[in-house]
Amino acid sequence: MEIFSARVQKLWNKWDLRVMVLLSLFLQIILIFFGQWRKYTAKNWVRIILWFAYLSADWVATVSLGILANSQGESRDHSLDPNEVLLAFWAPFLLLHLGGPDTITAYSLEDNELWLRHLLGLLVQAEVAFYVFLRSLNGNRLSFLAIIMFVPGIIKYGERTWVLWSASSEHFQDSMLNPPPPDPNDGKLMEEYSSKKIDTGGDVEIEIKPEAPNVGPNDHSDTVCRNGIIPDASILPVAYYFFQKFKCLFADLIVSIDDLKKSRAFFKEISWEEAFIVVEMELGFMYNVFHTKSSIVYTRLGCILRSISFSSTISLFVVFLSIEKHGYSKIDIIIAHILLAGALRSPNQSVGPISRR
Repeated sequence: MEIFSARVQKLWNKWDLRVMVLLSLFLQIILIFFGQWRKYTAKNWVRIILWFAYLSADWVATVSLGILANSQGESRDHSLDPNEVLLAFWAPFLLLHLGGPDTITAYSLEDNELWLRHLLGLLVQAEVAFYVFLRSLNGNRLSFLAIIMFVPGIIKYGERTWVLWSASSEHFQDSMLNPPPPDPNDGKLMEEYSSKKIDTGGDVEIEIKPEAPNVGPNDHSDTVCRNGIIPDASILPVAYYFFQKFKCLFADLIVSIDDLKKSRAFFKEISWEEAFIVVEMELGFMYNVFHTKSSIVYTRLGCILRSISFSSTISLFVVFLSIEKHGYSKIDIIIAHILLAGALRSPNQSVGPISRR
């Protein structure tokens, strides 16, 4: 007994790929906005929507690639059907969707531990997309344009895999275990210790005179106390300074006594409202490290990769507008334009402000 009639099945077979591709793009839009919003709210409905979109996005894009590969495998002569070439043109866009937006790479900390699975997914899905591309090659100009979109697609997927690896517990802890810079007083203390040990021949006591700690970098605490209000522009470096010093706590490491003294001296001079703003900014930095692509977006390498992705996408967009589209489905052409518009927006995303203020 058939659950769906032959007419419904035929309609779905015709529109399944188009629906799945548009759904994949829609899920990316949800992840962009709700991924940024999640940083500032604990509302359950926001978390549920984001959780559903996060779990569904990869599945929808993967299924779409599977449908594309299956349709290309069943087609024997693409030169007779230019629409098959246009459908294959969508494959690298699905790689871009699998790379995810900058606002969320991991829903929970445990997702960062699955970076090896994402690396395997990158290799497999890139191979499937390239298979679709090779099957669509028939001398048509459009079939060669797809290879341009592979550049930002692989970059985007590779960024996500690298960010997950860098935020995994093992690598994050290893990055915190760099040897501390040498203390210029160590040599003097050892000389004093050796000298006194020779003179006394027994136990040695060395008195270390404590120095007044600096209250944060560039004395930003003076600006806070004088104005009574923390301007974001001036307090942001302070929050980042303390974030760099205290993020080792998230790797189960110990904060140095000197950093504790600096932090205590700073927070003693400001009000509790101002202290909460500083802590909010610190937690915002920490959230970005574990859940977004900020660890690569704001680096020199990230800027280079974004420039390559954007230039490739804009070049493809210009060429796609100029080619002859006679014989292609109007619906598929519209979907291709929508995918290109979404791809142009992708390199210009932001992980969002550090605080709500």
